[in-house]
Amino acid sequence: MKKLSKKEKKKLKKIKMENKLKKKEERLNKKRKFNFNDIFGGMFVGIANIIPGVSGGTMLVIFNLFDRLMYAISDIFKKQTSTRKQSIILLFKVLIGAAIGIILFAKLLGITLKYLEAETIFWFMGLILFSIPIIIRDELKGNKFNIVLFIIGFVFIIGLQYLKMKNPTNNINNTMNIFHFISLIIYGAISGATMIFPGISGSMVLLVIGKYEMIRSYIDKLTSLNIDAFISLCFFGIGVILGIILSAKLTSFLLKKYKGGTVSLILGFIIASALILPFNIENSFDITTAKICAIITSFILGGCVIYYINKFQNKKA
Repeated sequence: MKKLSKKEKKKLKKIKMENKLKKKEERLNKKRKFNFNDIFGGMFVGIANIIPGVSGGTMLVIFNLFDRLMYAISDIFKKQTSTRKQSIILLFKVLIGAAIGIILFAKLLGITLKYLEAETIFWFMGLILFSIPIIIRDELKGNKFNIVLFIIGFVFIIGLQYLKMKNPTNNINNTMNIFHFISLIIYGAISGATMIFPGISGSMVLLVIGKYEMIRSYIDKLTSLNIDAFISLCFFGIGVILGIILSAKLTSFLLKKYKGGTVSLILGFIIASALILPFNIENSFDITTAKICAIITSFILGGCVIYYINKFQNKKA
């Protein structure tokens, strides 16, 4: 048997790796029976995006949708792919779920955030923190944990929170010109890129750069059929779509080539974002025994939701 040269061994290893990645991508996008899991996960993504400081991307990771969605978005824009149809279906189901979550729960969350803000925030905190062991088990399987990237991710989120607290005011710019529209596309791209990335809240990033109030004011003006607000949101929406596509393609590449490091960075984002959630509580409340018990109960209930979701997913698998 002919002994392979170092160059031939390297080439063979590269081919094996490419075949392995191709099979993984096909497995992530393979044709599945229609199930409610993707829509249910999408609903939580929509709910998360309503609450300031909570990341929709974190919900994607918790419901085992992050890898699949990143690959799906990247797959849709490939020239040659046999799984485009499945990728579009997955994206459509998650978007439908997110829309249902926003429509059905926006009013309910508005009430809970008004009267039970601390309990609602701590419920999400429990939901995120209790999911960490599951994320480590599922996502870091066979990959090395990178402590440096974890710390970078953790410090980055803490820095965002610090900047948000230092910059509570938001500028509103109503000047309708070409520079305004270009800036809206840029803000939309930043928001879109961070909207689906675990641990980073798109609304928090807009708060940090001082544009959250401006975008919120445009959304409020839609009900009065304000044409300037509609045009501005269209440009912002273009930016959001571009941001999501570029972020998904980059993340898909990083998950393929540097899975351990990327997951370590994401874990830093997620854990830090969960720990700073209490700092996003806006309404003051009296610290009483009943209130503390209610907060602890809400936190534990968030963990219970994760436990039963994981149990259901394992049973189905």
